[in-house]
Amino acid sequence: MRIALIGAGSWGCALAAVLLEKGHTLRWWVHSAPIADQLGRSGRHPFIFPDKTFPLAQLEWVGMELEQALQDAEAVVLALPSRYVEPVLREAPKLEGFWVSCTKGLLPNPPRRPTTYLQARGVRDFAVLSGPSHAEEVIERRPTWVAVAASDPTRYATLEALFASPYFALLPTSALEALEWVGVLKNIYAIGMGVVSLWGDNARAALAAAILRELQEVLTEWVPQERIPFLSPGWAGDFLVTAFSAYSRNQRLGQLLAQGYSPSAALQKLGMVAEGYYAAQSLEGLVKLERFPFLRAIVAVLRGDSPPASLGAAVRETLARP
Repeated sequence: MRIALIGAGSWGCALAAVLLEKGHTLRWWVHSAPIADQLGRSGRHPFIFPDKTFPLAQLEWVGMELEQALQDAEAVVLALPSRYVEPVLREAPKLEGFWVSCTKGLLPNPPRRPTTYLQARGVRDFAVLSGPSHAEEVIERRPTWVAVAASDPTRYATLEALFASPYFALLPTSALEALEWVGVLKNIYAIGMGVVSLWGDNARAALAAAILRELQEVLTEWVPQERIPFLSPGWAGDFLVTAFSAYSRNQRLGQLLAQGYSPSAALQKLGMVAEGYYAAQSLEGLVKLERFPFLRAIVAVLRGDSPPASLGAAVRETLARP
């Protein structure tokens, strides 16, 4: 298949490796000329996984012109950080075809899930791919299980043809909206897990168990129409890997907050995109948080409404409740 891949960060590169190994050809949109030049000439990204070589014979086109990337694509894989989705996709006057959103975050101004934006742009055939899938492990072909949901259930066969391999397994679900919310919320919760990581493993385990319960309650309230297979690898597993992995940017951001950095200073020191921080800036205006103490406390800190030290106090207070 001819695939348009939008995004060349670590997740975009990992998905490129999966797609190319399946034998697909790529029309790859990237965000800078040096990246396009290096990938087009050598099959290597100059900054991300620079030892990985992508087969040039399957890179049909690499560049910065979105309409060129979308030309004659049989499927479009969206792998951008959430805050760049709208600025990049507005370059195309019309969005058509089958889209797979692999973006785990909220678009700002106004806050929306990625598929909500795609639908507003006229996309009717779409899917969500989400789950415990650190790019650093996917690129190394380590076993990974992700969940997929599609607006048209017959598209599961297409998703299998696009991505499924012995090391990258797909778990189909009908709960598309809830799956997309997990991709947003697990990043915010993982920041809270980072705050208590300095307390030790006992505290981390206690908080993780409480957050899993709260996260399922959030999904049940926000998406009551969907049956949620929450305690499965592609769902709860996504929170767990983001909460505990050394690769997790969101957990590392929480660790910096625990050391006394302000949210903005912690983000600057991290030096990378932490989707949980940006989602928190939009979340309170989109949904109600009153019934969910962990989520409310983390969002308040990330929005600058409460000092970082208050998050530790909120965790202790909430865990003390039955």
